[in-house]
Amino acid sequence: MSRTVKTQAIVLRKKSLPTKDKLVILFTKEHGKVLTIAKGIKKITSRRLPHVETANLIDVILYRRGDYHYFQESRLISGFTKIKQEQSKIKAMYSYFFVLERMLPENQPETALFSMTVKFLIHLSGKRIFSELDVEEHLNQVLLHLGYLKHPLSRSELFSAIEEIIHEKIPSTIM
Repeated sequence: MSRTVKTQAIVLRKKSLPTKDKLVILFTKEHGKVLTIAKGIKKITSRRLPHVETANLIDVILYRRGDYHYFQESRLISGFTKIKQEQSKIKAMYSYFFVLERMLPENQPETALFSMTVKFLIHLSGKRIFSELDVEEHLNQVLLHLGYLKHPLSRSELFSAIEEIIHEKIPSTIM
């Protein structure tokens, strides 16, 4: 990755740091999963703060210095607000992102998976009723694409396989 990069990204997760900064985990179109530091983003005058909500699709400019990436500027493309208005869709989104964030290697391009994730968010946003089978189908596609599966699994087999791969129990709040 060159020093300054402009790319599309999906916000997978964010974590507050003790300072006025946040650690933001992005899934970028060209560079895969990237951990970035958003300096000063918790200041009340920050224009970037609303852009780093989970599942937002953004245009972002990242700056690399040493081993760290810094979140410089951003522009919101879509906040997928229809997802964030329904509890079942929020749960589906967090289930998908939990798995994605833990399975993606850092700084490795996954353009096809990025497109699949955008399609998942569009599908989730546009669908009136979203079932657990839809999440299962999309998670199976992710694991098949990443090479962890040879064929789709049932829900219980799928979540057991995921837990075995990530060596972590999936929280009951997102299942």
